[in-house]
Amino acid sequence: MHSLYVLLVIATIGLFSGPVRQWISLSLTDSRYSHIVLIPAISASFLFVERRRLFAGAGLSLRPGLGLLAASAALYWLIATRGAHFSEAYSLSVAILTILAIWASGFVLCYGLPALASARFPFLLLLLIVPMPSNVMDSIISFLQRGSAETTYAFFRLAGTPMFRDGLRFELPGISIEIAKECSSIHSAWALFITGLVLGQVALRSAPAKICLSLVTIPVAMFTNAVRIVTIWYLGTKIDVGFLYGNLHHRGGILFSLISLSILLGCVVGLRKLERRNPGPINASISEAGNLSPSNRQAVP
Repeated sequence: MHSLYVLLVIATIGLFSGPVRQWISLSLTDSRYSHIVLIPAISASFLFVERRRLFAGAGLSLRPGLGLLAASAALYWLIATRGAHFSEAYSLSVAILTILAIWASGFVLCYGLPALASARFPFLLLLLIVPMPSNVMDSIISFLQRGSAETTYAFFRLAGTPMFRDGLRFELPGISIEIAKECSSIHSAWALFITGLVLGQVALRSAPAKICLSLVTIPVAMFTNAVRIVTIWYLGTKIDVGFLYGNLHHRGGILFSLISLSILLGCVVGLRKLERRNPGPINASISEAGNLSPSNRQAVP
């Protein structure tokens, strides 16, 4: 069955070769989408690591698999014949979403619905490869800019720094700072969000805890970006002006990302403690596992 599914994936990529090339070009030329090329590798890694559990008792499932493939083919026909009705901003997103629908349908055909249910995290993670339309991405960046500005303003107020603020612009002693789109922390926010999803899946058990960890990455990214802005301002005005234009400004993201990662790991530890104190969701998951059929029950770790 593995060979059949691999052939289906390759055939799908060939069928959608145009959108796939456009998708690759977008990820390589537009830094806002640089994260999307990493997602298939992460998803495939989860499938490989969990392969024994996922594929235990798996087999062909013709009726639901062919039905889903037919629905995916109908979606492809809709795109092929009426694709002109989609605006250019959304056409690539729809095409990539269609590819994912075919892959999920093929997975059901080759391994069955229970296997897809067990592999829901890798497949849901693949939704991140669907490129957001540019206007949606700009809205996210704008949100991160405003959040970083508010957090930076709170830091300056806490430090008693005299300043004048006009939206995203700060007039400070010795320098003016503007939180531009390039300083919105969009790259670190995406990296942190993906890390939160992976850490939640690996280290946490309950869905509420995983969702909480994923959501907390957004304010953490804003907080870390504000720390970065204030630190560079302080070093540039108090120690050496070169800090405002040097490597710390342009390539120091990895250093400050360690702060984000430390906070995220602290959240994981706290959520794990809460799960131990309130194991209700975990017990519910165990009860669901106990209701599985005998063939699938062996696959539960």
